[in-house]
Amino acid sequence: MSEENKLTGITFEASIHYYHHEAALKNLYALLPCSRIIWMLRNPLPRALSEYLHQAVKSKNYPSFASILQKEVTAIKSCTQQMKGDIRAELGFRNPLFPCLAKFKLKKYTLSTGFYAYFIAAWLEKFPFEQNLFLDYELFKRQPEETIQKMTKFLGIEEVRELSPLWKYNKANTRDGIALVIRRKSVKLPTKLRMDVARMCEPHVKSLYKIIKDDFGWNLDEI
Repeated sequence: MSEENKLTGITFEASIHYYHHEAALKNLYALLPCSRIIWMLRNPLPRALSEYLHQAVKSKNYPSFASILQKEVTAIKSCTQQMKGDIRAELGFRNPLFPCLAKFKLKKYTLSTGFYAYFIAAWLEKFPFEQNLFLDYELFKRQPEETIQKMTKFLGIEEVRELSPLWKYNKANTRDGIALVIRRKSVKLPTKLRMDVARMCEPHVKSLYKIIKDDFGWNLDEI
């Protein structure tokens, strides 16, 4: 490589939604099949709340988190019964759960997008396991330096010597202001709903751990 064409940086692209769109998988594979993919995975219930907050901060009359979550839980129960409990992750995008959920015309999907095993299984059909790095979001918050070093090793780039502990706020500003007020109200979920969520997520999380060959030890009714 000539001096003027020497690589001077690395391009990253991040999104919280690409992974559950089959078109994104096909497009990335067609353009850059050599891509290295970093998955920052989050406990499904806290992830659901975070997704909810991104929408709730935009409207004063947005439904409560409990009501949105309850409708989705009811829909997932119905679809799982129709599937006779068949939640095989290897079905990937061919699984019948999401087409079934679409019939319910839910206002928002918050919990089911945390059923990562389906999506990861689909992506692994195109991108070999070695091109993927699976990280725990909670561990990243507690030990950012350790997680960053895992990333640099995976990408084959120089280790980061110093980290700046500064937050960069997102557009929805879900870590401050009105979002905190909404969050305080939203975390008060009925006990039965929390238990339903935990039971519903458990087989999907076990399937995830098996696929990524790791166990994050998530508490599934924690928010």
